[in-house]
Formats: sequence, C-alpha cells, structure tokens
Amino acid sequence: MMMTAMAFGLVTLLIVFVVAALLDCARTPAERVRYVPRWLWLLFMLHAPVFGALVWNYAGKRPGPAG
Repeated sequence: MMMTAMAFGLVTLLIVFVVAALLDCARTPAERVRYVPRWLWLLFMLHAPVFGALVWNYAGKRPGPAG
C-alpha cells in the first residue's frame, strides 16, 4: 500500500512538472526561445513529456533580464 501512495505521488509530481513546462513554454516571449520555434518545443514536450520538459527548462529559453 505504501508503494502505491509513493507511485501516485511521483506520477502527480511529474504531471505537475510537465504541465508547468508546457505553460511556461507557451507564455515565453518568442525572443527568449532558443534553438527551435516555440511550436516545435511544444510538440517535443507533448511527444516526450518528461524529457522534453527537462530539456526545455535547462536549454530551451534564454534567461530573463536581471532585476
């Protein structure tokens, strides 16, 4: 029973992470998106959700202005 609760918690965290990355990608201004167009990032995240969200968070957008 404990394993089921842990698995449910992990799946819930992954879903929240992927949805947050999708929303972040959709709301990021086009001039901050790196490497490929935003629609391709969204397609990639829908095709490979966890990996796509990780790559988006680490490489997909330029840092915002400091301050």
